[in-house]
Amino acid sequence: MKTRGFEAFKKSESGIAAAVAAALLLGIIVAAMTTIQLHYVPVWKEDAEYAHMSDVWQDMTRFKSNVDILAAGLEMNPNARIVLNNPVQLGGADVPFIGGMKTGGTLAVNNDVSGMWIVVTDDQVGYNSNNTLSYTGSVSYHPTNIHYVDETYCYENGALIVARDNRSMMKLSPGIVLENGTGISSVNLSVRAVTLEGKRGVMASNTIEDIRLTSEDFVNLHDSDDLFTNGNETLKANVTSVNLTIYTENTEAWEKYFEDLAKENTLQKGTDYDLSTDPHMVTFSLPPKNNRTINFKAYNAMIKIESGI
Repeated sequence: MKTRGFEAFKKSESGIAAAVAAALLLGIIVAAMTTIQLHYVPVWKEDAEYAHMSDVWQDMTRFKSNVDILAAGLEMNPNARIVLNNPVQLGGADVPFIGGMKTGGTLAVNNDVSGMWIVVTDDQVGYNSNNTLSYTGSVSYHPTNIHYVDETYCYENGALIVARDNRSMMKLSPGIVLENGTGISSVNLSVRAVTLEGKRGVMASNTIEDIRLTSEDFVNLHDSDDLFTNGNETLKANVTSVNLTIYTENTEAWEKYFEDLAKENTLQKGTDYDLSTDPHMVTFSLPPKNNRTINFKAYNAMIKIESGI
């Protein structure tokens, strides 16, 4: 009887030890999972979002480069028909060990404010772009980040802009060039506009979407070197002022861009140029100035844009 009691006690003790070991193991697993969830997953998620944003930035810079290539090709040969495809990675890699947490975002085509208005005053007929450039098209990417900063990448009016928290910065410049001329008081301003012609659309996705670009046409909008015939005389217009208005949601980026252009050419605000900002609008002006020569050229490259949106 004593032997049986001792054996039963040993079995009971062994069962308790196994239960305690299982409880300890479960506690270790829960503690490890909690530590991973609280300390490692946010870091992994932030790293994944950062890597994805870097990939999207490369895609957007490639998009601008492709548009510039097509515009340059049209300038050399307006009849050229070139097609370029530009994939954009709307989704990034999954977070390690965690399923269903793939990064993603929203791609918008021709959905943002983007356009130009050019008014040239001279001693001949002048020039007003009216509705020709009223909408030039845009492509933007809006992420759905949780841990990494939410930066919006936007291509508009030939520029690539980064926007965050109602602030914006131009990272890649448009085809707007301002420089001092060869004369004592001479300034050259050229605008190479690009119009993206295509359907408006917005898509939220975590896959790769393709944007197709096709060169269509190239138009010389205004050239101050053009000659006019008046009777038996051949005349060249003398430009007295130029107003260039940019329609945009990123007014800070455009204002800074024009300020830097003027500073590089030692132009004084209020004397050599004016700059005004309104909601969704920035206007750069070369006002009339005694003995100043303004050489102005404006072109427009029209590119067809297609996507799966």
